[in-house]
Amino acid sequence: MLSYRDNLRTDPGPRFPMAEHDSSSRQYIIHFPARPEYRFSNFIVSGGSRFALSCARDICDGDIAPYQSLYLSGASGLGKTHLLMSIGNHLAERNSSANVLYVHCRDLIDALNRGESGLPGNLGTPGSEIDFLLLDDIDQIAGHPTAQETLYRVYNQTLEQGGKMVFAGRVPANQLEKTESFLTSRFKWGMTAELLPMDDEATSKLIQKLAEDLGLDIPDKIIAYLLKRIPRDFQSVKSAVTRINEQSFQQKHKVTLPLVKTALDL
Repeated sequence: MLSYRDNLRTDPGPRFPMAEHDSSSRQYIIHFPARPEYRFSNFIVSGGSRFALSCARDICDGDIAPYQSLYLSGASGLGKTHLLMSIGNHLAERNSSANVLYVHCRDLIDALNRGESGLPGNLGTPGSEIDFLLLDDIDQIAGHPTAQETLYRVYNQTLEQGGKMVFAGRVPANQLEKTESFLTSRFKWGMTAELLPMDDEATSKLIQKLAEDLGLDIPDKIIAYLLKRIPRDFQSVKSAVTRINEQSFQQKHKVTLPLVKTALDL
């Protein structure tokens, strides 16, 4: 009979997501509350993400933030989507009637390419009143002039109606390629914050949390070893912990340095 610990360890998915959505599981339009695993409380903060987290909290806390838009930038796997989802869930908890919409930029572009009269979430329509728009992977708007013009109108309309917006992209607004200045200038009107790779402390916490969620014990000395050998993005850390867990389960052995080297081909 499998124990509770064994049941946890055979579960391939951690309960602590922080990464951007992969293409196989991405949801393009989300109304909140949704994806309850995304919370401010379980976002592992480091020196490179503390300011971004603070801005994300501020913009959804009533009138505290002196800005109506926030632009988050940073490489894939550093927590931009986690923050977007956390904002949505936080707002839904505070006011269930708030119209909070998450849209992936790819869905906006695809709808325009198909010539659809309606946009995702009724964006830009005269009767559409969005209290909070969360637009992910804004980089994908590069080279799509129609989508850029549409988003420009949506941006202005949302501001005129007193709504707020948060954008997330892999590069800062001033580094967006093939994107018109009339749009990038709007992104820079509000607050901008960059997420940087996690430091040792944050990465250690992430390894520990992912391991705990799998019922796995990774000794501190092994974590110190991993810090020197794995990239500092969520997917890389998750992959390493998952492979270690699988190797430990196959060998029916606790985590040791030889086991880790075998699991990660080091």
